[in-house]
Amino acid sequence: MHRSSLWILLTFVTFTSFAQESTVASQQEANEQADTLNSIAQVDTNPQKKVKIFAIPLVFYSPDTRLGLGAGGIATFRPAGTPQPSNVTFSLAYTQRKQLLIWFPYQIYFGREKYVAFGEVGWFRYVYQFFGIGNKIDNDYLEKYTTEFPRVRITLLRNVKNGNAFGLRLAYDNFNITQYDSSGLLLQKNITGWQGGQSAGAGLVWWKDTRNNRFYPTKGWFIESSLFFENSWTGSDYQYSRFSIDAARYFALGEKNVLALHGMAIGTLGDAPFFSTAFLGGTKRLRGYFEGKYRDDHLLLAQAELRRELFGRIGGAVFTGVGTVFGTPGESAKIRPNVGLGVRFQVDKKQKLNIRADYGIGVKNQGFYLTFGESF
Repeated sequence: MHRSSLWILLTFVTFTSFAQESTVASQQEANEQADTLNSIAQVDTNPQKKVKIFAIPLVFYSPDTRLGLGAGGIATFRPAGTPQPSNVTFSLAYTQRKQLLIWFPYQIYFGREKYVAFGEVGWFRYVYQFFGIGNKIDNDYLEKYTTEFPRVRITLLRNVKNGNAFGLRLAYDNFNITQYDSSGLLLQKNITGWQGGQSAGAGLVWWKDTRNNRFYPTKGWFIESSLFFENSWTGSDYQYSRFSIDAARYFALGEKNVLALHGMAIGTLGDAPFFSTAFLGGTKRLRGYFEGKYRDDHLLLAQAELRRELFGRIGGAVFTGVGTVFGTPGESAKIRPNVGLGVRFQVDKKQKLNIRADYGIGVKNQGFYLTFGESF
């Protein structure tokens, strides 16, 4: 892989690594980012060197940030007896919306790869969009709030047989909301989490991963199930528990076609802060809706995508899905559908690493997405 490809890869990795607003980030997303970093490390690291570091400039754009500029890099190393390279990335960016992003994702193998620890440490000043909770909010409603917070994510897994892994997850954020929309719902002070506060929790995680390629699978399963808690014992200002299951199945249809199916279910007990509720929208959960467009205590989601290799490094995709959030007393669940088309550009043919450009359409919503890696 050429240095220019590394620059593209790391730029998109860092751009997508902060896309998750939820307090408990999707483990599959974190895993995909870590795999990408390991791919860079494997290609660009001299096995004779114990540690290697390189740095690059960062340039990105999104409607949430506008133009962002900064610097990033990656340090790779190999613990004794571990052929898989471990890595720590470092990123600093500033945007036209006066957002400051400082974060350090990491993935470390040890115990001859029986164990892996990964997550991120960071500090952010960010502007979020809030669309309300439940299904009765008007489609045109939008307010913004600005928050500053440190973030720590730690997941420790032990690999066992047949693609299974079990472990522990820890998560910490300390939200300091510095600016509100003066006419927004949050300042009515009746939404849990409106004032920010400390969100800290712990949970158990189970994985089942039999995919033949983590970047562009053509067969196999990926399943993640977790049980997560926040309460005073974990150091949180909030008290709730959440069960989630996230599953994807892949089928090869001939040499160039892949059918990918994805399902997700999230259930919450207790009183979770609004910024930790389950949500639809964004680059992975019903493209065509803004991230967090619909959020509530519980979520059900089903998606399907047909992917095809077209010519050279170019591929395409057509996708559809349905999802719903529910849990607010007195409200009924509403089905939110989407459809869309996408184009793929393969930056690494050997490992099938793709940059994807998708256009999704929902009900009275639509959006364009340019990011790295498949949606699921």
